[in-house]
Amino acid sequence: MNRLAVILLAGALTGAPVFVAAQSAPSVSPQVLAPPPEGLSSVPFRILDQDRLLRGSALGQQILGRIREAEGRLAAENQRLFDQLAEEEQALTDARAGLSAEEFRRRADAFDTRVEAIRAERAAASQALTLWSEQQAQQFFDTALPVLVQMMNEEGLLALLKPDVMILGSDWLDVTDTAIARLDAAIAGGNLVEQGQTPPPDPAPAIPAAPETAPAEPAPAQTQP
Repeated sequence: MNRLAVILLAGALTGAPVFVAAQSAPSVSPQVLAPPPEGLSSVPFRILDQDRLLRGSALGQQILGRIREAEGRLAAENQRLFDQLAEEEQALTDARAGLSAEEFRRRADAFDTRVEAIRAERAAASQALTLWSEQQAQQFFDTALPVLVQMMNEEGLLALLKPDVMILGSDWLDVTDTAIARLDAAIAGGNLVEQGQTPPPDPAPAIPAAPETAPAEPAPAQTQP
């Protein structure tokens, strides 16, 4: 394949937003821009909607399903921690009457420290999942690349462009449906294997559980003047 075509294709696929639908070019009637004569590729480029390729292909749907499952596990773990902290806070409030001011302050400070640690750890877990999701999307396009290159070779194309680079264009320039069909056929036929599968990050917190608290100490008795 022409080296320029490979460079243009790699540039078109690298760094593009995956989970945000690309802005579509305005649709133009075939009567305005007619397709080239049969058997002649007078336009050496085509339009490929990466977001639709990911969401519309069988492999892309599998990857998105794995991402949704990982997001669900993280959300469930976040809710579990929220409920646990709410119970701990309520227990601390209920025990306040039976604690000295110093003991209550000590326990309250320890609880606040634990809340901040969990908040920071959850933010890190969310960021790790975001990075993993982006890696999964990139691995999808790495897997699809040979199919796209073959399609370009067969069609005599030099580049696949994103929809948002088009100001005006005919519908026949879009080869996304063809790319989806080719990718699905290659995967189903065993001619293509998904690249670089990695497990999602563990949603469980990497912080110790709540420490056991000692029984409440009675507050000092108030002496009558």
